[in-house]
Amino acid sequence: MLRLLTLILIIANLAGCAGFLELKRDLKTYRQTVTRVSGTVGSTPCPNCTIVIVVLDRNGKSLSYKVFEHPGPFEILVSPQARSLFAFHDINHDIAFNPGEAYAWQALPDEPLEGKPVTDIALNISAGNPPTPNTPYPQGSLFELRNKLVAGIDIQLGNVIDLNQPRFNQDRAEMGMWQPMQFLKASYSGIYFLEPYAPNKTPILFVHGINGTPRDFINLVKHIDRKKYQPWLFYYPSGLEIPTISTGLLNMINELWVEHHFKDMHIVAHSMGGLVSRSLLNTCRKENECDFVRTFTSISSPFGGAQAAKSGVEYAPVVMPVWRSMSPQSEFLNALFASPLPDGVEHHILFGYRNVSTLSGTSGDGTIPLESQLRHAAQQQATSLRGFDEDHLSILNSDLIGAYLNSIFEGKAGKRP
Repeated sequence: MLRLLTLILIIANLAGCAGFLELKRDLKTYRQTVTRVSGTVGSTPCPNCTIVIVVLDRNGKSLSYKVFEHPGPFEILVSPQARSLFAFHDINHDIAFNPGEAYAWQALPDEPLEGKPVTDIALNISAGNPPTPNTPYPQGSLFELRNKLVAGIDIQLGNVIDLNQPRFNQDRAEMGMWQPMQFLKASYSGIYFLEPYAPNKTPILFVHGINGTPRDFINLVKHIDRKKYQPWLFYYPSGLEIPTISTGLLNMINELWVEHHFKDMHIVAHSMGGLVSRSLLNTCRKENECDFVRTFTSISSPFGGAQAAKSGVEYAPVVMPVWRSMSPQSEFLNALFASPLPDGVEHHILFGYRNVSTLSGTSGDGTIPLESQLRHAAQQQATSLRGFDEDHLSILNSDLIGAYLNSIFEGKAGKRP
């Protein structure tokens, strides 16, 4: 009973000001707003054509869209207003459906989509004829929808920002945990730039962890050679389930690729951000996308999960969705390393071993045990492994980490002279 009481007090303390009541209300709104739809898009006329999948409402109005480099499996996020999907070959890359472009249309289930994933949708693109009068299709350019995650939710794509802006304050990060829908509705989520896009510079995408913000990477960004690289910062509500976060991230990256056609990208992720990034790369492999990703660097990531998440699932009055993803032996974690990384992507594991915790003598960085950071399946697929005498947060301020990241970007890490 004493252990259980202590556990409940810890969980209640983690809730902060938002609390479980706000989480319950927010998740109800979230389930009424966002649904995952997955399936396969096939293309007989052009096996390698760029494909755009458009989400339509009952009146044929375009709600959102996603670009795919090739036919194959797909996964998108839609709102309950969605009634059908329209896929077409974007032959001239204008993000608009033009007469003569091959297409496919598929209705979605009539029953409400609130929080219920829809799977096994089959879109088979065939050539030739204009849509029939009874077939709804997207009209005009879709570019104005580029900032729509789903209907009613705007995202930030390539906005140049100052990390001192209030949107990156800690209270906003806590909102992302305990009120993820409010975070999305406030239009905080997205990929931010620190400078205007430069085609001669390689993007480095930084992915924060649970209860984090892009501001966590201020020191590491200072080590980046800004003549060669441009930092991009992903900001997201960390209370959501990880597969949904990674699906949204892929949507954003694809949209930026359509706009800029960059050839290379590096990913640097801290803590839970490593799980988000690995989930992203698994989807990239499955959908035959992200040919531009060169390296993935995880810093202090809990690849084996977290016992605190398991306790939250078992005992908390309201379960934060991300806890289900991070609970050891979860379906998500069991599948995380079931397939290899996409061809050509290197994974560099950086871990901390300075245990400053007074609550646990387990080897680790005071937050994530080494057993979780150094999960065997992750090591097996890694290009390099490097430990640092830092705790879970100080590792982001380490000059040694900054220097080592540069060696990774230059292709020198994991190789002996």
